[in-house]
Amino acid sequence: MNVVLTTICIGEEYIKQYNSLFRKFHEDYAKRCGYDFKVIKDYIQGPRHPSLVSLNKILVCNYNWEKEYDYIIFIDADIIINNNTPKIHSYYTFGEKIGVVNQSQPNLEARLITQAHKGYEVTATEYYKSKSNHDINTDHIINTGVLVLQPKKHKEFLQTIFNRYSHAQINNKAGFHYEQSVIGYEIQKNNLYLFMDMKWNALWGNNKYYYNVIRKEHLMLQDFFDSNYFIHLAGQCDFNLIRNLER
Repeated sequence: MNVVLTTICIGEEYIKQYNSLFRKFHEDYAKRCGYDFKVIKDYIQGPRHPSLVSLNKILVCNYNWEKEYDYIIFIDADIIINNNTPKIHSYYTFGEKIGVVNQSQPNLEARLITQAHKGYEVTATEYYKSKSNHDINTDHIINTGVLVLQPKKHKEFLQTIFNRYSHAQINNKAGFHYEQSVIGYEIQKNNLYLFMDMKWNALWGNNKYYYNVIRKEHLMLQDFFDSNYFIHLAGQCDFNLIRNLER
């Protein structure tokens, strides 16, 4: 199997931050697994608008990589990786599916409690309706920070999503939640999802809020890092602690 690990990082400021805090985690993981590693530093397809940086992630199959790779592992540029993380492409039998992780963390009940506590929309159905006006009966929100793709199987499907929604993404009031909701909606509607364990896209901010704010426990980033594989520091949550982690 030929596999590439890739991320998107556009803009001098973001590239500098990525190189300083996250790149070594990604390079080391790719090396341990025997994966190629590529950082995409420009838009894959226009229009070249800042609102479309995140939506460009679904175009990573467009470099004719289907001729080179059986799997493309896309991860957001704000993910750190535990040194004990196994090879993701062989951890599951993906078949025709796209490997994704549920945003309901640490579990569905906890997410519902957290959303209500914050005063946000509560259910997954409400999320998709409020972020992209989609009607779908589901308990699941796909977090698009980690995608296990098979370019031979998924390239055309993902291009169709970009073509359908890219214009509406520009200056959308939902921001990156619009991107996440349209991708998650289409993957679920077309039954192309395989939900992986939370460990593969462990959302630090979500878990930190639930355990430390709601349950009044004391979850530390080091402990969370040690017990997961891909740790997603979305929203720049605790970037200042990364250099202090014991890997």
